[in-house]
Order: sequence, then C-alpha cells, then structure tokens
Amino acid sequence: MRERIVFISPPLTLEERYGSLGKGGANMPPIGLLYLSAICKKAGYETFLIDASCPERPFDRIVNEVLSLNPAFVGISAATMAIASASRLAMHLKAANSSVKVILGGPHISAVPEMTMKRYDSFDVGVLGEGEETLIDLLDALSNNASLSKVAGIIFRNGRQLIKTESRGFIQNLDTLPLPAWDLLLPFELYKLSATRFQDQPTASLITSRGCFGKCTFCDVSVFGRRIRGHSAEYVLNMIGQLVENHNIKSLIFNDDTFAYDKKRLRSICSGLKARFSSIPWSCSSRVDMMTQESLEMMRDAGCFQIAYGVESGAPEILKQVNKNISMEQVRRTVAWTEAAGIRSKGYFIIGFPNETQDTVQRTIDFALSLPLSDFQITFLTPFPGSEVYETAKTTGEFDDDWEHMNMWDIVF
Repeated sequence: MRERIVFISPPLTLEERYGSLGKGGANMPPIGLLYLSAICKKAGYETFLIDASCPERPFDRIVNEVLSLNPAFVGISAATMAIASASRLAMHLKAANSSVKVILGGPHISAVPEMTMKRYDSFDVGVLGEGEETLIDLLDALSNNASLSKVAGIIFRNGRQLIKTESRGFIQNLDTLPLPAWDLLLPFELYKLSATRFQDQPTASLITSRGCFGKCTFCDVSVFGRRIRGHSAEYVLNMIGQLVENHNIKSLIFNDDTFAYDKKRLRSICSGLKARFSSIPWSCSSRVDMMTQESLEMMRDAGCFQIAYGVESGAPEILKQVNKNISMEQVRRTVAWTEAAGIRSKGYFIIGFPNETQDTVQRTIDFALSLPLSDFQITFLTPFPGSEVYETAKTTGEFDDDWEHMNMWDIVF
C-alpha cells in the first residue's frame, strides 16, 4: 500500500449554504470526491473520505478526525462559498502537522487559481479542472520528490512564486474511470435532500455526464468545459446496480446539467432502467430545448417523476442578455408536454441580473405563475468567479465580492 490520502468535503452548515432558509436546505454526498477516492484506491493509495458537513459537528472534532488518520496528503474540494472554510481547515491541519501536503480542487480554484492561492497560503497545490488523471500524476510526483512542473493541470508554490503548469485536456472516455467509491461514504440516510427531488429513502445522487454547451453568462464551466461527455448507458446501469445491491438505494437523482443531451444514450438508459430497476423512481435536470414528447413518455415509463428546467427569466430581453438561448414559447411548450406526460416539472428562476428592473422581475414572477409547474425555485443572481457576469458585476451596480457570501440565497449584487 502506498501513502495515505484523506479527502475532505469542508465543513459548511445549512445556514452557511442557504442563509436564512437554512432549515429547509439540503446536502448531498460529494460525488466528485467519490470519483477521486476510487481512482486513488485503484492506484494503490490508502484512501479515506470525510464529509465534514454530514453530520454537522464541531470544527475541532473534524480536525482531529483527519489528524488521527495521519495522512501524507489531504485533498479538499471546495466551491466558492466553502473556500474560506477549506482554508481554515487546511491551516489547522498544517499547524498540527507541517509535513502534510494540502491539495485543493473543485470549481473555485479552477476558475480563479492565482487569486485563490494568493489569498490563502494554506494550500500547497491546486488541481485545475477534472482531477482524476491530474491527481494521480501529482501524488506520484510528490511521493517520489519529483518536479511538479511536469504535472499538467496544477498550480503550486515554489518559494514565494506561484507556478501554473500547462493545462490538461478533458477525459474523453469517462468509462475508463472506476465506479465511485461509495464504500467510503457515510450511510445515505444521513443526507438531507430536497423534499421535491426524491420519493423514497435511501436516495443516491449521480452525475452521468460532464460539461455543458450553454454559454450562459452566469455559469462557470472551468472544471468540465462546454463539450458534453457522458458515461455509456452500460456504465450508468452498472453504477445503479452497485448502489441497489450494496446500499439498498430506492430512489435516484441524476444531477447532470443536461441529462437528456443524447437521445440514443437516453433511450438505452431508460430501457435498462425499465428492465432492471422498474421500481426505482428518479428525477433529473434538462434544457427545455432538448425535450420531445417521445423522450418524455419514454422517461416516464422508465420511472422519471420530475424534471427540473432552468428557465431563469420571464423577460425575453434578459434571456437574450444572459445568452440562455431559449424562448418563452419553448418553455411553455416543454413544461406543458412534461405535465401532460405525467412528470412533475420544476422551474429554476433567477432575479437580479444586470439591467434587471422591477418590471422584468414582475414579468418573471407572472411568467412562472402562468406555467403549469409542479415545483418552483427562485434565487438571487450570484456572480461566481469564472463566470462572465463576475467581471460585469464589478462595474455594474453594487457588488459584495465576498466569496463566503456567494450562496445564491443572500443578495450580493
């Protein structure tokens, strides 16, 4: 067995995630860390996983949990709102054991690597973009005291200097990845899920594809890019089979940005679900311009009970401004088709875009109320680092550029 690595999803309370709506918030297993854990195990590294947010517990206890494992490496994945918590955790770990190497990954460091490393000196190395191949090369280099400059896709410290290596290409065949290391996870029942997104417990959340071809100004695609790459239907069904057999999973949430992007793959997945897992209900997300009546009926017959759509606004000029590339008529048509197929439809909306007015906000509310939606969610625009609107926000209106406040539920712009 090679050196020991501990992966950590940093501590973040529901109140920190959802602001004043914390009591109604949800959390889910860290699927990205489950993939990284699996590939490290496959490479021979002794691997542990700690989800510091589930269950919520005192900070000192989390630090002691990590230190008790005496790792050579600690891998932390953090979104923007969790980056300060991740840094605090790294500082305490390095204060207790200066030899441990702290590696940061996730969407935030991928979006603004230099800014993050300059602001937080507790991180030794940042992994940029997809982490599976990069991480193994990095761990091998660290284990052998080799030069990190030859490891593509990272940013690291060389004294007071930051060195960013050449970028690494995306993984083209996701089926080469081992199945996520579900065995390292706490029981699924400990996670608090959104009540509208599952029908039975325990529920597992999956990501079966990566990337999004959309060019929405409020999104950042630094990790997975704009070209969609998906696991094969066979891989997806094998993953579900393992969850059912080993963890008694009774409900699924597909957290892909656009689950229905490939009609042939969708047909194969639905066929397999209907044949092998007909008793398991599932929900997913998609774009309104990707759906057909045939697809919706096929998904319903395979157990789909809800589809979430990013509608964003009820004002065409706002949709055009943010490059959503959908029309209000497409929204009306697809939501009507979805409800007619017997599938619940959920609409995601955002208010507070640049050039938003009381009139466009009211039109968004009126449009949402006019749709036959089963579920509805509206959040405030959050200009996340890496998104186009992050730069726009700096010169438009008042912008609270405090990363800890960027949870979509508190107004920052």
